[in-house]
Amino acid sequence: MAKFIKDLMAAELREALDGVDNMYVVSLSGMTAEDNYAFRCELRQMGARFRVVHNRTARYALGEGREALADKFEGQTALALLPGEDPDLVNVAKAVMVAAKKKQFEVRGGYVDGEIIDQAGVTLLSNSPDKQTLRGMLASTILAPGRGLAVAISGLGTGLARCLSEHAGDAAEGGE
Repeated sequence: MAKFIKDLMAAELREALDGVDNMYVVSLSGMTAEDNYAFRCELRQMGARFRVVHNRTARYALGEGREALADKFEGQTALALLPGEDPDLVNVAKAVMVAAKKKQFEVRGGYVDGEIIDQAGVTLLSNSPDKQTLRGMLASTILAPGRGLAVAISGLGTGLARCLSEHAGDAAEGGE
């Protein structure tokens, strides 16, 4: 391939990677065209992109901080790219791992929040609760002391009312 074309491909890939701080690297060994299309559609709904890359060009285009990913580019390789301010790391990792379990491809690793992760890191991330679940858990934890206090205060009033009601019933029976 002519050097000019390689430079154009590398520049275009570098431009695509500039706005991306998070990505997963996968091997396309078992993925059919239909699987590829369905997976691209699924990722697109999550705000991510799926891109098949030329290994040597991708190694050249990685840029600073991501050079350690270069050893993951062997054979048929694709990237699940998560651009934007607030990427959905967990749900995309879950989608990647579901496709990997279907034997569509093999997960090689990734680059998440400035750190290189391996396949085990992607698996760990996919097993984590997503952002909405974490927010719900945090809200529940924050509200728990207040809820406990409300139950205790309500319980005191209810207990006092039961006690007075029973005492009034005993007084009415004793008066007959």
